[in-house]
Amino acid sequence: MEKQNGIPMQLKQVTDIRDGVRKETVVLEAKGIYYIKENAMYLHFEEQQEIGSIRTVVKITNDEVLVMRSGAVHMRHAFRKTEETTGHYRTSFGQWTMKTKTDQIEFHYDDKRKKGRLFVSYQLQMQNEQTGRHAMTIMFKGV
Repeated sequence: MEKQNGIPMQLKQVTDIRDGVRKETVVLEAKGIYYIKENAMYLHFEEQQEIGSIRTVVKITNDEVLVMRSGAVHMRHAFRKTEETTGHYRTSFGQWTMKTKTDQIEFHYDDKRKKGRLFVSYQLQMQNEQTGRHAMTIMFKGV
């Protein structure tokens, strides 16, 4: 495993949001880097949105998935299976408190094929309002 510079990856993030009968799917494709540092795996990528550039780092350990975003969006949130966690989501439009109750976390990486998948399923509350069940899948492979 290349630990110092990481492995360049092509990444696809699919987030399915269900709120009652309403269903929305958000898809992001980006180039990124996968690397290992100490006892954690990291995915680092950047996305362009209408509000600006957002840099995302996803830290994956045995106990949790930590999502850190900076740039046009500032967010730091830990997902821990079967636990409720609190974080903040901030843009130029304001700041919101977010709470998640994580149902499921699955992570697989095939070192030979340089291919991986992260799946996180959770219920989200923004400013104490339920926003539905979210399922985020990040699929990535070496380029």
